[in-house]
Amino acid sequence: MLTDTDIDQKHVIERMTDIVACLNSCASIENFLLDIHCILQKVTYADNFYVVLQDENERLTFPYFHDVKDSINVDSLQGIDKEALSHTLTAYALSGHKVCNYQERDIQNLIDSGTVNMLGSLPKQWLCFPLTHHDVFLGAFIIQSYRNENEYDSTIVDVLFTISHVISSALDAFRMQQALLKANNKLQSYQLELEAKVKKRTEQLEQSVNELKKEVTYRKELQSELEHESLHDSLTKLANRKYLFKKIDELSAKHLRNPQNIYLMYLDLDGFKQVNDNLGHPAGDAVLVEVSDRIQKMIRPYDFAARVGGDEFIIIFDENMTYDEVCTISQRIIDAVCDRISSENQTVTVGVSIGISSTVLNSLAPTDLIHYADIALYQSKANGKRQFTFHQNS
Repeated sequence: MLTDTDIDQKHVIERMTDIVACLNSCASIENFLLDIHCILQKVTYADNFYVVLQDENERLTFPYFHDVKDSINVDSLQGIDKEALSHTLTAYALSGHKVCNYQERDIQNLIDSGTVNMLGSLPKQWLCFPLTHHDVFLGAFIIQSYRNENEYDSTIVDVLFTISHVISSALDAFRMQQALLKANNKLQSYQLELEAKVKKRTEQLEQSVNELKKEVTYRKELQSELEHESLHDSLTKLANRKYLFKKIDELSAKHLRNPQNIYLMYLDLDGFKQVNDNLGHPAGDAVLVEVSDRIQKMIRPYDFAARVGGDEFIIIFDENMTYDEVCTISQRIIDAVCDRISSENQTVTVGVSIGISSTVLNSLAPTDLIHYADIALYQSKANGKRQFTFHQNS
């Protein structure tokens, strides 16, 4: 994420050209908006981002929705009348056709006055940017933060407002391009006329693309980097919670076709809170990085390791692992983590407790492994910490 001092005119222009370049690479509105989301994440914190579009009948659709805290069933909201959502914060902001920058207290005042009913968790800061092209209101995109009331300062808001104009134009061009292609398939009798329109539009786009070839190459590299970053913890570089559940879904699909032996370790550091309290969070971060490195050295290169909380980790073994090998690796991890760590010119010591679950004996679904490993972890804690415990059914 960029700080205010990192934002300059050249960088903003590059992000705008990235958005234009998306027109030639995306086959659906969902992929198009996903690319835009990735681009915005290079401008500012944008983990919580969604787009709402409004048609000529004031019916709303939500073609893209990503939120790290709430899991709202947006499918049930597709094509719904704006009036049906009139008391939501989104509909309230849409009715104004202007930029909205609400902090938590502003939203709470709207709730207390009966103006809006909050759908989902109450954010610390909530931004809404209208999408308008040639005086036609298309909808809006929303960015919100659950962690800070001052996540987005006036500079960021101004930059996002500028980018919203480019998104509006690109969105209108994308929808026009898709409409032309659809019409071409349905109305073959007007093929020549449509081909002329598509050719004209293509020539316009090709002219822009020729001027932005270097930026397109950069965008592809950036997209790959952003996709990697979205699945990995920024501090430890391990897989993050999102990647973990993606991995679990993949294992579940494989398990249905061909049941396999899977071991899952749930790790929680012992004494980590004292490090943060006594030495500060920078020292705590350094400890987490060192612990992550030690864990990775104890497992195979193709084993899966993720950081899922402040000082919580999960390891998955899904290839050629026996019970005795899991025991051996568990003890090695405990010994490695418990070894002294140098941080901030001081030596600190933390421990680790481990809970282990498996599909070996009771054919648990992979989606259940985290729950049972968590139960075993608490048993390790209760038994004195710095040890590993298998869930009784595993």
